[in-house]
Amino acid sequence: MSAGTVPELEPLQPSLARPVAEVQLADLCERFESLCANAVDPLEIAAGLEAEGFSDQSVRVGFGFPDVFALAEDLHRRVPPSPAEPAPQPDPWRTSVWRHALRGLLFGLPSLCYPVAAPLLSTVDAVPLLVVSTIVSWALSQGLSYLGYARLGNVDRDGARRVLRLGLLGALVLLLAVVGLGAALAGRIGPATVFAAGQGGYLLAATVLFVDRGERWLVAGLAPGVLAGAVFLALGAPDGLRGGALAAVAGTPLLTLGFALGRTSWPAPKAATALRWTELRATWPYLAFGAIAAGLLAFPLIAMLLVPSTAGGASNAMLAALPLSLSMGAAEWLLHRYRSGTRRLLQRTRRVEDFAARSWWQLVSTVAWYLLCTGVLMAATRELGAAVGISPQWTGMLAYAACLVLGGTLFLALLLQAFSGPAAVLPWAGGALAAEVGYVMFDRTASVLRVQLLVCGGLLIALVLRAGVVLDKPARHR
Repeated sequence: MSAGTVPELEPLQPSLARPVAEVQLADLCERFESLCANAVDPLEIAAGLEAEGFSDQSVRVGFGFPDVFALAEDLHRRVPPSPAEPAPQPDPWRTSVWRHALRGLLFGLPSLCYPVAAPLLSTVDAVPLLVVSTIVSWALSQGLSYLGYARLGNVDRDGARRVLRLGLLGALVLLLAVVGLGAALAGRIGPATVFAAGQGGYLLAATVLFVDRGERWLVAGLAPGVLAGAVFLALGAPDGLRGGALAAVAGTPLLTLGFALGRTSWPAPKAATALRWTELRATWPYLAFGAIAAGLLAFPLIAMLLVPSTAGGASNAMLAALPLSLSMGAAEWLLHRYRSGTRRLLQRTRRVEDFAARSWWQLVSTVAWYLLCTGVLMAATRELGAAVGISPQWTGMLAYAACLVLGGTLFLALLLQAFSGPAAVLPWAGGALAAEVGYVMFDRTASVLRVQLLVCGGLLIALVLRAGVVLDKPARHR
């Protein structure tokens, strides 16, 4: 058999093949218009042609090209690229502002329990126990949050509940051991020890309920202590009602712990992966971040220990932290709003330089909104404190600025942690806390508020610059 006996194998005559091939190519362009218009490379067209059954031999015979790749390159030149925009996807960061407002209230309402316990917190051993309880419970709650959200991120709700339940029990045992040891070293285990342990236990249980979306149970657990504290303050803090109010306050951590354990135990989680060593090892940056953030927040109490002349009452110091606690709800909402805005920015911009410039202004505006919200909450808290006869620890612009700068620092640290993990802010925050403590120890006559303003102001500037470098890269926002 020779080429002359098989017409399909005869070479194409240039005079006849070219017009026929042009017609066929025009038909091919029309047939594969969508493929060619959306392709960013001829290889995509070649793959599509081969998927439709085109081979090198059929391309040589039918179109006069040596192989499929040559035909794909010709089609790529003939059909101008016009990629279709993908269908709009739902924004995963859209959220209800009211949900975050509720969470902000849940963050801040426990502060109403502190004036009821003022006599317990006025003893010599109260301040160090409160500091220890705050730092340990914040650290452990950050670790619990990481473990729970990591399992939820892998769509393992049963595993998350199991980890949260076991983690809560383990963290509670560790907290009680540390607080008990601190009380033993102080030489006295009394009501302040119980209050410090209850404060830490409540925070751990509340963390579990937040992660597991059990806010309604948290409201029920908070109700006795918050209602008793509100009524007690509204009536002028009469000593005759303090005993009953203290009993109601004591019920809050017990109820919250019960709800947290019950919610993570029933219905019984199915067989879930046991807690792995790699998961535990990955929690250390979160533990460290929680401890450092608590240290920055509790710095006035730490200063009381280092410089007793600065003492102004532990209950007063805790009430001073109320607007920052309330502002965490606004911080969560603004973080979602920022991520939603950068997502839209990714869709609208075509050049990396444009995204970097616009994302910088979006970051600055988000921080400004947070500072505005916190300033309003500070003013409202001051008025509320004055109405019930308690003056928070700010009476002038210096105190306002120190509190605002601290809030902005914590907000930026949380924002950076959400994008690149806590390790990105640990050196900065840890250095700031060490600088505050070192400054007060070196100059025992220094103003605590001035130290806090100077150090946290420097930290805020450093974190803004750091965030500008980290968050101007589009890959961070995908």
